[in-house]
Amino acid sequence: MRGIRGRTWLLLAAAGAAVLALIGGTAVWFSADRDRQRSDNLEQLGRACAGLLPHERLRGFVPDDSAGVLEEYGTMLDPGRESRALLDCTLAWGPGRWEPEALVQVRAEALIAAQAAADDEGPRTVGDFPMPLPAGARGGIMADDRLNGSAVSASLRVECPSGLRGRSRPAESFRVTVDLPSAADDEYDVPDADRLLAARTAVDVANWVLGHQDCGREPIRTSASPRQAEGPEPTEICAWADPDELDFAAEDWEFTGDARYDGRAGSCAGRTTGFGVPDGMPLVELKAESWSGEFARGAYERHTYAGTAPGQGARSPAAPDGTVAIRTAEFSPPALALWAGSVCDGGPSYHRIVVTPGISFDDEQEVTVEGQVRKRFSADARAALDRYLAADGGWPKRAHCHDTKVLGEVEEWLR
Repeated sequence: MRGIRGRTWLLLAAAGAAVLALIGGTAVWFSADRDRQRSDNLEQLGRACAGLLPHERLRGFVPDDSAGVLEEYGTMLDPGRESRALLDCTLAWGPGRWEPEALVQVRAEALIAAQAAADDEGPRTVGDFPMPLPAGARGGIMADDRLNGSAVSASLRVECPSGLRGRSRPAESFRVTVDLPSAADDEYDVPDADRLLAARTAVDVANWVLGHQDCGREPIRTSASPRQAEGPEPTEICAWADPDELDFAAEDWEFTGDARYDGRAGSCAGRTTGFGVPDGMPLVELKAESWSGEFARGAYERHTYAGTAPGQGARSPAAPDGTVAIRTAEFSPPALALWAGSVCDGGPSYHRIVVTPGISFDDEQEVTVEGQVRKRFSADARAALDRYLAADGGWPKRAHCHDTKVLGEVEEWLR
């Protein structure tokens, strides 16, 4: 019996060792398989989208348990394919066709005349591209939530004076769009580094197109130090926006605005950075916009459609002493816009100054503004317009605007 038990123990030990060896071998096989999968995915990331992706910064999104799905085409990758795309590339990881775990998209598209005109007339984001851009280029940055984390997008439009070759119809500009994943939990937490990465990638793609197309302009520099979208001092074009000189709220201000002059449109903005509302209803926010030529026509049409063009709507009903009642708005503070028209280098032009007074509604739905205070809103807007028009480095002077006429005020508040 003792011999039988001994042999049984040996058999069990051998069987256990075999199972352990099998388990260990399987674990080693799975580990090696995952290593191979990640290596393949990293190699795919390095060559995707003409090698223009920031692959070192995207390594953290590359999985080891599934293959990446790469789709790319474009007339510069495949000249026989009919497309306006100069480059069109999508790389996805993880399950899900429409909402994978991580997604990278890059597209460079030639803009035919009709597209360029529609783009010129549409809403224009100014001052949020986190690096300097030369004349003939403009861009924007935005963040968005996804099912897994968030994403950051960059858009860059570049003029091509010599035209883009190989197009079925003439095109003198192109647009680059870049979508990159971010590890931030939501769009509000996307760090500046991720925004800058998307912007640099868009510039790299634009320079790649410029190099292949020989379209008559220098590459966009990417070595310049990035500028912050907002900072304590206005840019040179917006240096006229001095809260002390304009006698606005005596608090700290931050500014956004164009760093480089664009003859078609310009924008400057500033606002106080403190919490709470100062006493006396001083102005706590300022914005100046100008549009010329087709940009001017499109801007005026948009404001006409929204009911915020000059001449639309009557002034707030006032008491004999000039007192007016202003109701609270859910999404935007009450503001006063002053419009002017000029003739500038780009043709007929519009200027719009928007001033926002610091009005505290507390728990009230309506605030009474005394007549003298209401008059001060108008005086402040006119002072800002006059300073804007006269500033040597400002947009109107650079555009050689003349024959300027004030077109009227628009009260952008509820009555």
